[in-house]
Amino acid sequence: MIDGIVSGRLVLAPKIMRTNRGSQYLIAKITVFAYRNSNLDVQELDGDVIAFDPLVIDELMRQNTGDVISIAGIITPILQQKRAIGQDLPVTLYITAKKIYADYVHGQAKGKGGLFQLLGVK
Repeated sequence: MIDGIVSGRLVLAPKIMRTNRGSQYLIAKITVFAYRNSNLDVQELDGDVIAFDPLVIDELMRQNTGDVISIAGIITPILQQKRAIGQDLPVTLYITAKKIYADYVHGQAKGKGGLFQLLGVK
């Protein structure tokens, strides 16, 4: 597990679910952006998002398919294989969302990401 921020595009609209006890949570799917570093190949990753915090759920429900968002939270990379042939599938990121930054990636592209300001670090 890694604490971090990922940016990506919503590919499936957020959906509210309920636990057996009736607690609300949200699931969504994003395509996580990858950035080229020298001559390494770039591969965008699938991200499965889950959120339990009511404020994060409300923020994600305001987003639409195709919107670009940045998510701070706990990220777990998962490597799976096709069982029949043992072939590796692309890495999927399981993301437990703790906070949503709707405009972070746009500011970052202009050199004004302000990561430490967003996190409240002075």
